[in-house]
Amino acid sequence: MVTLPLVIFVLYECRLRNWYVLQILYSWAFGLRPFSARLGVFWTAVATTVYWYLYPGLSGIMTYLVMLYIALLATTAWRAIARVQFFGDLWTWTKLCAFAGSLLFVVSDFVIAVDKFRHPVPYSHQIIMLTYYAAQLGIALSVVDSQVDALLENSAAME
Repeated sequence: MVTLPLVIFVLYECRLRNWYVLQILYSWAFGLRPFSARLGVFWTAVATTVYWYLYPGLSGIMTYLVMLYIALLATTAWRAIARVQFFGDLWTWTKLCAFAGSLLFVVSDFVIAVDKFRHPVPYSHQIIMLTYYAAQLGIALSVVDSQVDALLENSAAME
């Protein structure tokens, strides 16, 4: 006989897999240029710190699933933020939207994780919904007029 907690866990695990795919696609869309190893190290440190904060509330398979999700989310943030280069005039408002969207995803998912695995967060639902939809808006706006990136790269290569 299948119990309700098992069904809820399986549905949650399937939802997590969808989020894994989403974060991988976002990271791929943001690309690997510029690489910015320092920023990668920074986001690795942030991801490690967040994981160790959440670890006491994790058990079983969630220990590994949450670790993987944090790694994917940190990679997405790293790739989105690395695209913004304030020095050298190689930034556009679309890159700033990706930057803001990725940071808002981090905030949204951090609040979800703390609320689920550590302690209740006051107004968590409102915080999560506000940051999540603002993050989606930022990511969506980041693809508007995306041909500007190619034009900037071509003009920089010609100089």
